[in-house]
Amino acid sequence: MNTYTARWNDLILGAQVRKLKFAALVGGMLTTFLPNVAGADVLARLGDSGVLRAGTRVDAAPFGFMDETQRPAGFSVDLLERIRAAVEAKHGRPIELELTVVTPSNRIKMIEERQLDIVCEIATPTWEREAVVDFSIPFFRDGTRVLAFRETLKEKPALKDMIIGIAQGTTTGQILTDALPGVETRTYASMDQAFDALRKGEIDGVANVGIILLGLSRQLTPDQSVVLLPRIEPLGSEAMACILPQDDSAWRDFINAIIVDLLRGLGDYRGDYMQLYDKWFGRDGVLTYPIDRTTRDYLLRGDIWAQ
Repeated sequence: MNTYTARWNDLILGAQVRKLKFAALVGGMLTTFLPNVAGADVLARLGDSGVLRAGTRVDAAPFGFMDETQRPAGFSVDLLERIRAAVEAKHGRPIELELTVVTPSNRIKMIEERQLDIVCEIATPTWEREAVVDFSIPFFRDGTRVLAFRETLKEKPALKDMIIGIAQGTTTGQILTDALPGVETRTYASMDQAFDALRKGEIDGVANVGIILLGLSRQLTPDQSVVLLPRIEPLGSEAMACILPQDDSAWRDFINAIIVDLLRGLGDYRGDYMQLYDKWFGRDGVLTYPIDRTTRDYLLRGDIWAQ
């Protein structure tokens, strides 16, 4: 082999080595920055596994609570059951609903790490959360308020003077700060703990969306006369949507189609959504909370797809 040939071979070998190094670098970057494609296709995987791994809260009645048999029940659980049935119809095989109880502090992480396929409860979409998970279109909306014992108002009639309890991992604290600059808040691991602090007199009120506060007060402080503040306009508006794994458009589209179908007829206060709503919030439900026109119209605007 002459010197020229040897030099040429060295150049070819060096180029091949550089290509291999570059391929390894790109592969590492893809592994780091792109989603796990095999794990991202939830809808396809369900056809193989037959198990829908879902999460819901049990401290947010009537959306989610433990019934007399100590099983999760409520509006959110029924919504998840509807999703399970749709997956079953899609694949033409039995699908099991495997429910996990989540909390405000772990629900996002469990979806982000793909321990669960979906979480439906009272989660509010935010851009910070959107950085690591996706959300469905809203299935409910309500206003943020503060619940206090009526007796408390004799000493502290103004919200800005109250010490208000909030649940960890929720958007409530920021809403209070924006609406009531300087207000004092205390954070608890759950709404149950916040209500316990309220009963003990450690705080003057608890904050969340109004419908949840009323539901919890029926469960946790049934012997107390309570009031929701502000009495007219809420401190903020919060949509409620299901939490989904990021970068899985097929699964997100499937869930959105289920919610849109559920909302058919809501414009006339009829259909499947109203049947589900009345079951939990109607005259004979866990909590009487009539749906107002503003909420109805807001939900109907979520259907942006042409027929």
